[in-house]
Amino acid sequence: MHPDEWLAQYDAKLAEAKQRADQASSRLAETSAAASSPDGQITVRVNPGGALTDIQLGRGVRDRDPEELARAIMDCYRKAQRSAAGQMVQVMQEFLGDTAALDHVKSQLPHGYAGDGQDEEEADRPGRHFDDDDFGNNTLMR
Repeated sequence: MHPDEWLAQYDAKLAEAKQRADQASSRLAETSAAASSPDGQITVRVNPGGALTDIQLGRGVRDRDPEELARAIMDCYRKAQRSAAGQMVQVMQEFLGDTAALDHVKSQLPHGYAGDGQDEEEADRPGRHFDDDDFGNNTLMR
């Protein structure tokens, strides 16, 4: 093969790879996900990276216990994150195929995400209590 032909083929492959990468990048940028509580009173939206972008609360949440409301919001948040992660894996799988690079992407996703619909659930986290009855300024450091 003549060097000019080889170089032309190489340039064509690079141009194709750039086009595919640009398409994947724009599809990832458009990715977002939302999740709602079963009663529809809480809706959470996240961006492609799973960062919170919006919370909508219905009037029905006013009478809820604050800890229960916080748990419900976090449940919606985790569901939205997992949905966004699933969309991201789908885009990246089309771009990368089933490769070690895709495995690395999956390893950076929320706990237990496998991308196959068989995700393990995160363990419930204990409620947080902000009551601190230690009003002394005693310290372990001397």
